[in-house]
Amino acid sequence: MDKIKLDTGVISGRAMGEPGQEVYSYQGIPYAAPPIGNLRWQPPQPAAPWSGIRECTKYSLQPAQMPDPFTPAEAQKIPSSEDCLYLNVMTPAKKATEKLPVMVWYHGGGLRYGSANWSFYNSIPLTRHGVVLVCVNCRLGIFGLFAHSLISKESPKGVSGNYLLLDMIASLQWVKKNIAAFGGDPDNITIFGESGGGMKVAALMASPLAKGLFHRTICESGGSRDEMVTMDSLESFGEKFFEKLGVDKEKDPLKAARALAWEKIVEVDQAMNVEMGAQYVFMGVWTFVKDGYVQPDSTPNIFQAGKQNPVPFMLIANLGELTGPAFMPMAHMIPGYVKLLEGASKAGVKAYAGIFDQVPSNWRQEGGVSSHAMEMHYVFGQLDDKTAWHMLHYLYAKAGIKSAMPVITDADRKVSEAMMQIWTQFARTGNPSVKDLIYWPPWSKDTDKYLYIADPIVVKLGYSKVAQK
Repeated sequence: MDKIKLDTGVISGRAMGEPGQEVYSYQGIPYAAPPIGNLRWQPPQPAAPWSGIRECTKYSLQPAQMPDPFTPAEAQKIPSSEDCLYLNVMTPAKKATEKLPVMVWYHGGGLRYGSANWSFYNSIPLTRHGVVLVCVNCRLGIFGLFAHSLISKESPKGVSGNYLLLDMIASLQWVKKNIAAFGGDPDNITIFGESGGGMKVAALMASPLAKGLFHRTICESGGSRDEMVTMDSLESFGEKFFEKLGVDKEKDPLKAARALAWEKIVEVDQAMNVEMGAQYVFMGVWTFVKDGYVQPDSTPNIFQAGKQNPVPFMLIANLGELTGPAFMPMAHMIPGYVKLLEGASKAGVKAYAGIFDQVPSNWRQEGGVSSHAMEMHYVFGQLDDKTAWHMLHYLYAKAGIKSAMPVITDADRKVSEAMMQIWTQFARTGNPSVKDLIYWPPWSKDTDKYLYIADPIVVKLGYSKVAQK
């Protein structure tokens, strides 16, 4: 599985892991053309073909973005670029005919921050459970969600914004065309994501343009909010942004804005963020826009009408982010998730509710709770990745955790192994129950059952009432 023939050309990768248990890694594969110059704020275009063998052994640059004020300083030094439409594939397949289930990961970061180029996500342990893992980069923030009347005017659909979603759709189209060459099954694709990644996954479930591109979904800590910005309000914001850029008086303001360096765009984005403060974040500037095309309505509304893409799905929340203390209090998540769950039966599919609550023992003793993002260490089997614990510690410190590093015990490893089995079993079959491990019943309003994920993993009652006063 070294050389792979794609629809655009041949690539090479590298083997990783111990001899006999190799996983093949392909990094920085282009799935669309660079969205630069005149392609800024345009739907993604096909990647150009190449001749010869393209070496895919290094990550691409991370998506251009405003510096995240919450992450450690070293995380803000990662080279970035507007040329970011690349993905990474990891496969345990020895030959192309294996037809393994495919899991496509969309990272978190509130739609404004983050990167798929983190070894934490590109996980050998999860891949070894018999899945092909794809981690996708898309345009973020102002590059992926900006709208303006001039952009809408040049669009055949009369809309702008939602380029991040269109990038994801392009990535899934790429997976459908090419994943069989990696030993994956193009007819068995699971999309999953956490926080902003959960929002991305839920939005794809709600988008008619994504129909048929995936077969199951997993949302972790995201995707249940009702708020959605309108096209008029986002275009109005776009007018103000062009004023701040100083291009509004140009003969062709849009051409002038597209000619600017991406760093200048981010500089103004950051200045407006400071100027408007919390309003800039919570008014929903950089979020999906209700455009009647990519996003006909808010995700909960579409689910309540049973009009989502009809695939089975899992919804996961961390107990600590619901009950606090927390970096981001998210008690609203369960009522929002219930709306999605109620929509499952209307669409004729099964859905599964889960609450994660495993906390490393030393942190639990300090009064720490299962924070936002904590489940990812377990899902990806990355309990020994000290860099990841360090990078996300700003979240955990707000959740009552005092010491710098967790003490990983057999209980943590047991829960991690169980979660990898459950997640990959769901990807394989659409049913997360694992023989001799756990029976996870689908959620229904009558029984209100959910899976409590800790040591031990058990089924509990009263999901809709979790953390509700």
